[in-house]
Amino acid sequence: MLQKSRKITFILAIISAIIGVMLTVQLRSSLHPVHKESRSIAELRTTLQKELEKHKNLLADISKYNQLYYQYETSLSEDESISVMKEELARTRRMAGMVGMEGEGIVIDVVDAHTPAEPAMDEHMPVPVVGDYTIDDEDLRWLVNILFANGAQAVSINGHRLIATTAIRNVGDVIQIDTRTIRAPYEIKALGEPEVLLSALKLEGVEENFQLANKKVLAEKRDKLMISANNETRVIQFMKPVKEKGDS
Repeated sequence: MLQKSRKITFILAIISAIIGVMLTVQLRSSLHPVHKESRSIAELRTTLQKELEKHKNLLADISKYNQLYYQYETSLSEDESISVMKEELARTRRMAGMVGMEGEGIVIDVVDAHTPAEPAMDEHMPVPVVGDYTIDDEDLRWLVNILFANGAQAVSINGHRLIATTAIRNVGDVIQIDTRTIRAPYEIKALGEPEVLLSALKLEGVEENFQLANKKVLAEKRDKLMISANNETRVIQFMKPVKEKGDS
């Protein structure tokens, strides 16, 4: 009888231990919920927002060119046709960087981040992680592409206006824009909607990326910003005017 009582007590102890483990696991799961799904939804929303912005820009371009085509088709006189052509030429010159542009935008300064030598007062304050690499041409191209993708109409780096054929590349230990050498600190100007451009910098993690190179990104809104024209010499190599029939 005593042996049977011990066996029952042993079985009850095992069952109690199993129930205790199950309750502990369930309690930990409720206290530390997994946020993987919520993060995925946030990333999808961000991606969707970017795609909607691109779609909006494409629709705006289509509408603009349809309107231009309609103006060419419905011009009632030669003077009106010439006026439309002049307006389009002026717009093309602005887009090609051949004239200076002025408007609202942002200024981005990439400067050295001076990390204090003494320890922080708050021991819980996160210490910035600094990598062992420096800023190269890929970092600047990445930053410029973010600005253009989010509606920047004109961009310059250290006073050099960027156009469609501009090359940003490493040459030895320095960075060149076309044939001109630029050095830190870098000042990037961008004309466009300031709030959109600033939000894009945050969404893409620009500040965190440059922090790895011990650089600090300072971006501020400007109501009036001037970007000068690109004054690089353009050499036409692979195209020539088409001769009409009868031309000698």
